[in-house]
Amino acid sequence: MAADKYLLVKGISGLGNRIQCVLTAILYARLSERRLIVDWSDHYYSNDGTNAFHHFFQCSMCDPSDEIPATDSVAPAIWRGHLRDSAWSMRSQRESTNPSEIWRDFSIDLTRLDYQEDVAVMWTYNEKADLLRNHFKGRFEEWAKLSNAAILGKLLREDLLLQPRIRQRINEFKAASFDKKTVGVHVRYTDHRTRLWAALHGLKRLLKREHSLRIFLSTDNVQIKRMFENSYSRVVMTPHWFPSKPGLAIHTDHDRPDPIENGTEALVDLYLLAECHYLIIDTSSSFAYVAALLTNVPDSNVFNIRRTGKQPARRRNITHGLMLKTGLFSWGLEILSAIVKLWRRQLRAKNTG
Repeated sequence: MAADKYLLVKGISGLGNRIQCVLTAILYARLSERRLIVDWSDHYYSNDGTNAFHHFFQCSMCDPSDEIPATDSVAPAIWRGHLRDSAWSMRSQRESTNPSEIWRDFSIDLTRLDYQEDVAVMWTYNEKADLLRNHFKGRFEEWAKLSNAAILGKLLREDLLLQPRIRQRINEFKAASFDKKTVGVHVRYTDHRTRLWAALHGLKRLLKREHSLRIFLSTDNVQIKRMFENSYSRVVMTPHWFPSKPGLAIHTDHDRPDPIENGTEALVDLYLLAECHYLIIDTSSSFAYVAALLTNVPDSNVFNIRRTGKQPARRRNITHGLMLKTGLFSWGLEILSAIVKLWRRQLRAKNTG
């Protein structure tokens, strides 16, 4: 590995996006023989400018003592003089709201390994293993036979390890609460929304088949938490901080008391989901996609309710704003909760009838 060549990875968006980005970066750093530096010192997971990445992970490719080099030998050139800036502050210089256009401006071309600059800078919202496949040759030839999911799952389990204190929290919760077969249900319901009806229908069918299952719920919406707790008898959740207004995303809420703790809470949920016997997830959520990479259960135990197409970001943002303004995240979910209770009563009556 070149002692003076670095791959600098900036953090952007939520935890699932960042993990996928780092996994892609680990792959690129190995192929290009660059030293890896991951910079998550932005405000999403750090309130004092420290690098949150090392609070969360131990990475075989990333030395916590490495500093961002002071150099003008940088690709893309737009990062010269800005290596310590966040991806968020840099992207604010562009008027475009198209993620693909912004990404091309601020990240190296991942199909190339021949950059001569001392520092190559990248970030991405999602994994980009496909862009690296042409380089799976020589000692990396075995990777060409694997799917993207298999490659990323292997990197996640072997090269991106949780800090021991986070792993301990996971083990303690699992020992105390996973005393029965468990179905993990992930419901993202803020700026990105899981197909809630599909999740509830999937859970209904599964409970009809195995009615003693314990439900482990992972959600970013306190109203979803209340709905599940009021509708199902065997729901467990890890302790969480939630925004006071249902529908606001946790990782962007300025009222969060501790971004590092919020990130830790999310990681505990993520790895607990992966250890459930069944999963009901929507992998259009990057968080759920990483849970699917982590799990070892058979594919038949994973109920992926992903929608076939994803709305453009602008349309999602408009819809999210309207739902917040009209209170659909509150009274709308209360109505849905009443419907779910009715379902549950009917199911119990049928099982005992």
